[in-house]
Formats: sequence, C-alpha cells, structure tokens
Amino acid sequence: MPCYSIHRKDGGKAILCGDLGPHCGDANCGDVGTYLCDYPVGDDKTCDMPLCHGHAFEAAPNIHYCPGHALLWREFRAAGGVTRELENVVPYKSKESTNEGS
Repeated sequence: MPCYSIHRKDGGKAILCGDLGPHCGDANCGDVGTYLCDYPVGDDKTCDMPLCHGHAFEAAPNIHYCPGHALLWREFRAAGGVTRELENVVPYKSKESTNEGS
C-alpha cells in the first residue's frame, strides 16, 4: 500500500496511506499528484506530470504547469510572447453573422 507525505496549508505534514493515485512528479515530494501538467508538448499532447498542489503552477483557471514548464511559461510571458500571439488572433465570425447584412 503506497503512503503519501501530505503538505498541509499551515506548513505541517501528514502521512496518509492508501491508493490515492500517483505521487507528485517532483523527486523530493511524496504528496498526492492531484493535478497533471497541462503544458503542450506537441501533437495535441501535454506533459501530464502528476503534481501536488504545492508544485502545480496555475497559469490560468484549471491550467497547471510543472516547475520546469512554469519557468518556460514565465520566460515566454516576460519576453512579450502572450501579447505577440494575441495580436495575431482573428475574431470568429459565424456564417449567420456574415449573412445578416445580406
């Protein structure tokens, strides 16, 4: 039966045994991996490293990155990548909205 080292919000730790799923992917962490890294790695796939709440970086609502990919995301954002990509977004127009003026 696997055991987990749960990191509490007050800074304490607890040991919990049972099959709660994968352990956090950080080598020094024994907590439950309740999140998966959502960083895109190509071919419509994501990293999927299991992450505990302490190692999961929330890049957006319900989007979490592992520590390594969080670093890449922060560098991309700091270099203006988000703004640059958003400037290339083309607004969606449905066929109905383009035919309304006809």
